[in-house]
Order: sequence, then structure tokens, then C-alpha cells
Amino acid sequence: MSTPDNTIQVTSLPNLAEILPYLLDHYPDDSIALHAPGPNFHDGPTMTRPLPEDPAEWRTTAELAARQFVAYAHDKGHNPDQGVIIYLCREPRPGQTPWDTAALLAPLTDWLTTALMEHRATVLQTIGLVANRWWAYECHTEGCCEGEPLPFPDDPTSVTAQMTRLSRTPGPRTRDIIKEFRATADPDFLKDLHTAALRYNTRCATNAGRNATLSTTCAQIHAAMNRFRDGATALNRALTTQLIVGLQDDTAVEAGMAHAEDDDLPHARRLWAYLARHCAEPFTHEAVPILTLFAFVAWRQSDLIAARLALRDAITTDPDYELAIGIHLSTIDGEDPREHLTAAREGQAQRTAHLQHAVQVASEYTPTDTNVARYREALDAATADYFTQVRTDDGQALARYGTVDIIDGALTDFRNGRPQLMNEIAARIILGLQDRETRDAALSTDEESDLAYERQLWGYLARRCVPPHTDKAPPPLTLLGWVAWRQGDTVTASHAFTDALDINPGYTLAKLLLDGIRTECDPAPFLATFRDEAARFTASRPDLDTL
Repeated sequence: MSTPDNTIQVTSLPNLAEILPYLLDHYPDDSIALHAPGPNFHDGPTMTRPLPEDPAEWRTTAELAARQFVAYAHDKGHNPDQGVIIYLCREPRPGQTPWDTAALLAPLTDWLTTALMEHRATVLQTIGLVANRWWAYECHTEGCCEGEPLPFPDDPTSVTAQMTRLSRTPGPRTRDIIKEFRATADPDFLKDLHTAALRYNTRCATNAGRNATLSTTCAQIHAAMNRFRDGATALNRALTTQLIVGLQDDTAVEAGMAHAEDDDLPHARRLWAYLARHCAEPFTHEAVPILTLFAFVAWRQSDLIAARLALRDAITTDPDYELAIGIHLSTIDGEDPREHLTAAREGQAQRTAHLQHAVQVASEYTPTDTNVARYREALDAATADYFTQVRTDDGQALARYGTVDIIDGALTDFRNGRPQLMNEIAARIILGLQDRETRDAALSTDEESDLAYERQLWGYLARRCVPPHTDKAPPPLTLLGWVAWRQGDTVTASHAFTDALDINPGYTLAKLLLDGIRTECDPAPFLATFRDEAARFTASRPDLDTL
């Protein structure tokens, strides 16, 4: 057998054993490799499949590999009944000799041969490669073809010598390729990553929070790329952790894919590899989108080996991650990665425009980092006092009507150009609005001239519902949404109602009003109902002085 123009002779079992890293352009550590030679030896389909660490899983792996290879060969227009060569690659584990490992691999020969024959494929040879030695499992002569060293480079008939004369080098080992992106544990970093993940989840509790966080992540991707373009090889710990958790959003991943123009490829590859190396257990799942980005860049660079190894890690961790699966299939089918880049850039442009608008809308009521500690302390302090007060029916009545009076006073301040409340007063209103009757009494029913002040107040209060008091935001968000709807601003109204439901999916009033907007209802009937309820609330007001 020979390669094109008969420049490389493959005429012996030792030649067959040593050609694998030239055939695949890499040496597949701990893997099954299948090759169906074509008219020239290196022509024809090849496929590798990693061997699990546990030998108990090898039979299933072998049978699946055989089925997949036959299907793949047929897809490439090759008939595997012309012969298949099997390579079994594994390095000895601690305490094992090469002969122990070769014996462990031996049953794979029968499993693969049987599975291939079931699909009308013929096995030519099964070669074991262990610790730079080779075994030919088809040879049954005692002591023959067992553990022979691979040919030395100075042997003029060796494949290595022939390749050297042609200035060709063997591909790298799998274990060396994956070092670029395989994670290593750093306990201190993982603690910070855990904290960043908790903060990320808290910020993303609402639709508005997700949009704001996504906007930040996209800006951070751009900033990190600029640093790597300037020669950086690392990022500070805060930015690293924020990028890792931020890239769990599919839209952020799409923004990352857009940084794959020709000039950016080496910088993007280093950035994604750097981030992936920080996703050690128990954060391997967080590595999946980052490994997919690394694979996409490697594919753009025509480095299919690194791309497929990264995709293998990603899909092994999350078999349902559609982007990784899609890119993997595209590499097999020979698609042009530039088509994926174009789609990513177009999608990013559309989503960026939508995101900017959504963030702008939600900024009216989304909590910010400013004064978070003071807002939290005020709500912490007010909560104990408020719930002590409402333990009795009389206490509930006092709290209910007292909250409405405080709201009226706050609106008067806002009308008079004083759009600020004492922290204690704001906290008291927020807590009072958790009562359904109080909230209903606060629904906007006044003239349109008051709507701007009401909207300002509810946004002001919603921004103060900072963690761990985010669960108190649905009432002011719903009140804000209702005012916005009355003003004809259905966009803000929909966002506010949706955020209220994100926090509390069972918040009935927000769902009712959101359904009204979606079905294009006239808000007038709602307003009439709310006015009737407000009149009954006022009429039923007790003499607070007697309570």
C-alpha cells in the first residue's frame, strides 16, 4: 500500500502501526481509530472515538463506533466491505505494563469485528498501540507481533524516515492538544466563580435584569477581545468570572462568535482557551459554550482536530447543547464556517438593537448598584416592624389605610418637584403594597395629569427592591405597568408585567393586565372596574382614630 505517487511505502505491519499520527494529523490518545484505505492508502474515511476510562463501557463504545463509521463511510461514497483497519490506542495506567494494557484492549477486537461484519464491513488488521509499542491482534502466532517497538526514525524503510525526507512531521498527541483548553483546578478561583454565579442568577431573576446583565456581558467580551488584541494573556479575576457566567446566555455566545474575523482569530482563540481552562469541576458545564466558541475559531483556522476535540468535550458534558452539535455536524459535512460567522453577525446586530431598547425601557424601574446597602437596610429594618403591626385585624386595617395615606403624601411631594422619599418611607410603602387590597387601592384611577407622577413613584419604589427583597417588586412593577398602559406605552407596560411574573409567576394581576395588552384590549373597562373598587375602598374606610 502506498500514498499518492508512491512516495510513501506502507508495506509492513510496523509501517501500518507508525503511520497513524500522519494519517489523522494527530495521535488519538485513549481512542479507537478506524480507517478504510482507498486507492492510495491514506485516501478513504477515518474516524476516532474516545475510549471511556471504565473498560466496562468499552463494548457499547465499540459497537456504536462501528455503526457510526460504516454510516460515515457510506456518506463519503466509500464501501467499507473493501476493508477497514482498526487502531486501539491507550497508555498504561499506574501499575500497568504495556502488555497488561494490550491484553485489556484485546476484547475490543472481537466486539469491533463482529459489529463491523454485521454491517458488511471487512476488517483487514487490528493494531494496538501502547507506550510506543504495537500489537497486531489478527496475528495468532505465539510471541509474534506482540509489543514490538515502533520503528526507529533512522530505519530508512520506516514511515517516519520517509515522512522526514518529505519534511512532514507527525501530528501532535491528543493529550498535548487538549492542554490548550482543558481546565485545571484553582480552589480560590472556583470560590470566586461560585460567588459570581450566585450574583449572576440574582441579577437575572427578571427579564429586565437579564437584559441588563447581557448588555454588560457583551461589553465585557468586547473589552476582553481588545486586551487580547493588545497582547494580554490573562484577565483580572473579576472579569474572568463575570465572562464565564455571562457566556451562559446564548445571545452572549452569539456575540462571541461574531469576533471571528480573520485578523481576530488568534486573539479570540487565546481568549476562549483561557476562559475554558478556568472551568474546572464543579463548573465544567459552564465551559460548554466557551469550548464551542473555541471550536468555532479553530474551525475558522482550519484546525479541525482541535475544533473536534473541544466539541467532544462540550458535547460529552452537555449532549443537548445545540450549537456545539450543529458546528460538529458542519465540520463533518465540510461546510464553510464563514456562513456561520455571517449568520452570527447578522443575529447579533438584530439582538443588539433589541437589547439596547429593552435595557433603556427597563432602566426606569431596574435596581442599580447605587445605594443598594441603604435600600436593603431600610427594608430589613421596616420588615420586622411592619409584620408585627399586621398580626391583628385592626393592625391590618391601620397598615392598609396608612399605606394609602403615605402614598398620597408621596405623590404630593412628586407633584411639587420633590421626587425623593426617606428610605424608611419608601420601605414602608413597598411593604404595604404586598397586601392585595392596598395594592388595588393604589391602582391608578386619577386623571391623566397625574399619570407621570404615579409612574415616577412606582419606578422609584421598584428600583429599591434590591436583593434579598426582589420578591417585593411585583406590586410596584404592576402598578407601573398599569400607568404605562394608561399612557399608551404598551412596551414598558409589557416589560414591567413580564418582570413581575418572572419574580412571581403566580402574580395574578400582572398576568391579567399582560394578557389584556397581548389581546389588544381597551384599558377603559379595567379603569372603570378599578375606579369602582377604589370608591368602595374609600367608603369602607373606618375611623382610624377609634382603632
